[in-house]
Amino acid sequence: MSILLPIATAVSVSKKLAFASAWVYYLIGSVSITGAITGYYGGHWALGLLAWIGASVALALPWALGRSATGRLFALIATAVPPLGVIGWLSPLNAAGVMFPGTGLFGLGLCVAALIWCDGVYRRPQKTWLSVLLVIAVMNGIDYGFLIPQKFTSTPPSGWVGLDTRIVPGRGTLADLANKQGLIEAGRAVHAARVLVFPEAVLGDWLPGTRQQFALAVPPGQIWLIGAQVRLPTPGLASSGKPVNAVVAVEHGQAHAVPLTAASGLLLGGNWRPWSAQGLRPAGEQRTFALDGERVWAALCVEQLQPWAWVQAMWHPPTLVLAMSNAWWAPPDSFAPRIQKASTQAWARLMAVPVIWADNKPPAKAHAV
Repeated sequence: MSILLPIATAVSVSKKLAFASAWVYYLIGSVSITGAITGYYGGHWALGLLAWIGASVALALPWALGRSATGRLFALIATAVPPLGVIGWLSPLNAAGVMFPGTGLFGLGLCVAALIWCDGVYRRPQKTWLSVLLVIAVMNGIDYGFLIPQKFTSTPPSGWVGLDTRIVPGRGTLADLANKQGLIEAGRAVHAARVLVFPEAVLGDWLPGTRQQFALAVPPGQIWLIGAQVRLPTPGLASSGKPVNAVVAVEHGQAHAVPLTAASGLLLGGNWRPWSAQGLRPAGEQRTFALDGERVWAALCVEQLQPWAWVQAMWHPPTLVLAMSNAWWAPPDSFAPRIQKASTQAWARLMAVPVIWADNKPPAKAHAV
């Protein structure tokens, strides 16, 4: 339904109405922000309300210019790339995977062209009906594989398994010990995996003791990919600096200290605290890594909602996407995990690559497992 946002602003009779249309769109779609804030920080409903309304207003402002093709192009870009793109969920660009599956960057360009040109359908219908029919024909031809003969729903490679967990962060308490043991037990229970993918950020600092513990736990012949916080060396600093949200690899007898990849941007979670030395920091550009004959892209948490993160993925085209998320904070009625999954499916469809899902879900009971 995100494709309706540019259309709604295009048919608006004023900038105020265009802004109001976009604000309602973002306000409804991002209502789960309040639950995320209270889940992360515990009971701060006023902060959650402020974040919800503020983010909706910020994302809607560029669409006040959406009555013109140039304005829609500006709004698409402004809400998709940093700084505003850090909270740039619900982007109409998600529609590219539905409209032009399997076409990658070319399909993304076609989607942008369609979204900025949509005002012609109602402003000049007598001149554009033939173009509309042509676009529909091309879209259907792509969908049925007449123009691009490839599968859009790919099967994950054999031996790759995603693991779902239910872990509440221990935040430096004794619960961290129970969480680690719970992860090990859950991983060892999966016998058929060659590569086992754990959720995002289920481990705290990737310290030597933790690395040794997991290296001894991984069965021979398996590789575990785990979401953890890793402290990378920072140029000019004696210490290792702030941690990054990363993916680490563990084999039997060996846990790699250097992560395979790390989240490229700021993650909107309880561990992102710019004022704290313990707060996460962005790692910069994400990268595809090679493992088990695959070129792998790890979409970590809120990156699954950010168009600019997916454009990075298409620039380094993967053969496999790992959708690693951590929604322990999400109440049962939260839309956020569902929107996140839909966004990932759309972009993976655009690239025609399979997805391995690994989610840390809300706990059945309010204690660590």
